Amino acid sequence: MLDFTAIDFETANSYRGSPCSVGLVRVRDGQVTETQHWLMRPPEGADWFDGWNIAIHGINAEMVAGAPRWRDILPSIVSFIGDDLVVAHNAGFDLGVIRYACTLDNIEWPDLQFLCTLVMARRALALPTYRLPFLAETMGIALEDHHDALADATAVVHIVAQLALQQQATDLVDLAGGLGVGIGRMRGGIYRGSVAVHAGGRRLTPIEVNDDADPSGYLYGRVVVFTGTLMSMTRDLARQECAKVGAIPEQTTTKRTNVLVVGDINPAVLRPDSNITGKARKAFELQDKGQEIEVMTEDDFLRCLDGNTLEGTEVLLPET
Repeated sequence: MLDFTAIDFETANSYRGSPCSVGLVRVRDGQVTETQHWLMRPPEGADWFDGWNIAIHGINAEMVAGAPRWRDILPSIVSFIGDDLVVAHNAGFDLGVIRYACTLDNIEWPDLQFLCTLVMARRALALPTYRLPFLAETMGIALEDHHDALADATAVVHIVAQLALQQQATDLVDLAGGLGVGIGRMRGGIYRGSVAVHAGGRRLTPIEVNDDADPSGYLYGRVVVFTGTLMSMTRDLARQECAKVGAIPEQTTTKRTNVLVVGDINPAVLRPDSNITGKARKAFELQDKGQEIEVMTEDDFLRCLDGNTLEGTEVLLPET
């Protein structure tokens, strides 16, 4: 049976650990049985509101002034989810909100299993973009208030139902397995993303760079390297997606590198003088020597793949 809880967060600013709103939808046997929506104040140290975010979701500091803090609302979120498998669109972001906010408040991560509709849709459908509004419209799903957390979580429910019908899957495990998507897990400081893998678990062979890609694309012609664990896909798939948009994926940071995509690395250690990955350290060294290397988050990378600009990009560290 299709039993799960869909979730969506909105954030106060470009730091991932700044939740200000959450929408939750409980599903039993494919039917919505309960919904919940809460406003909240982000953890102290990440509780400022950016104009960009306010323009997106309409939530400002005054609206959450009397709302509980993240640490106070988290038990209610966990209680609503219970033992359910959690589903989100771009789950790497939403589960990242939980992890980053908990880390900021020095709270242990809750024990959750999850799936990502963005990853599943990439495996099931051939579309020019997999952004939630476009995907919903393509599947005939009404999404009248994008970036309202409850509306987005409800759209996720309908996407799961459509994918399950298309794949003739009876439950989420069957659906994920049929699409070659792993179920993610978060608990006790350990995180494994819900990512796509080749059927049978084999690594994918890199494809040739698409010479017919749009030359106006942000990544077109740029040499891209990945470091850290990606939440939305395996590195093999990420390199293939790069090649599709005319970027040149490479394994190591060199003098050719233009873009370093940072996966799920603790932002608190992402500094030139700290214990970071070798690829990131090399990128900082090359930057010091005058080489132009852009360091971007996985969310920004996904925006580039979908042909979006990088206005209002995510920050890697909260303001101090």
